[in-house]
Amino acid sequence: MKAELAWPGGRKVVALVTVALELWSPGHRPAYAPMAAAWPLPSGIDDTHSSSWVNYGVTTGIWRLLDVLGDLPATVGVNGLVAERHPETVMAVHEAGHEIAAHSWAQDVVPAQLGLDAERANIGRCTDALRRVTGVRPTGWMSPRATGSRHTDDLLAEAGYRWTGDHGDHDLPRLLSTAHGPLVSLMHGDHSDVRDAASGPYAYRDLHRELLAQLLAAPGPGVFHLTVHAHVGGRPLLAGMVGQILDHLRESGDVWVATHTQVAAHVLTHQGNTS
Repeated sequence: MKAELAWPGGRKVVALVTVALELWSPGHRPAYAPMAAAWPLPSGIDDTHSSSWVNYGVTTGIWRLLDVLGDLPATVGVNGLVAERHPETVMAVHEAGHEIAAHSWAQDVVPAQLGLDAERANIGRCTDALRRVTGVRPTGWMSPRATGSRHTDDLLAEAGYRWTGDHGDHDLPRLLSTAHGPLVSLMHGDHSDVRDAASGPYAYRDLHRELLAQLLAAPGPGVFHLTVHAHVGGRPLLAGMVGQILDHLRESGDVWVATHTQVAAHVLTHQGNTS
């Protein structure tokens, strides 16, 4: 039987802070961009406003979030296209001590829409782009839309990855068996600034405070997720709410704030060699 999962120091909850640093390929834009959603343009029209709205993440939002994070570690999911166009930004995130995770080549490159060879090439292209900038090979992967294909887990393990953020069928980390060894699955958070901030910045803050309270009160270990997109939650008001959530984490002594790789290593150490 596998060892029962417990966090270091007997802490009740691990907090995973995820920041998404994203770009779309030329000709592609997020459907949830404010003007794209409110006033869609005909097919083939270059939506310059949505492009500039997304670019806010790499020009401004990520820098504000780095200040807000301070000494707390985050896992930053980075598209390969970001590393190609903004290497100095990616290097700043790395030098600030945060984990860089691979996040596909671009947000419109969804593994579930790719054939086997194209998906393998996408993983390699993104991995190489991040390694060239930081000098460190990423060990974790998050697909756009958290939507891998039926081949993704095997391809990631084949490429040397240790964890994936694509699965949403469990609360606690679990080990996945692949043809190339174990891969740790770390569930993607249920809440994010893209989906939940529409109810208002204060409701977004209070939702996460209540989530932490529920996890601390529940029996057994828990995982607290805070997911922020640099082009959404990096704007002044929402970033302020993120800062208040992070301060709440700092004040909660029973919480281990960790990167995804730290949690994956913990799981592999305590459960990876059990049967």
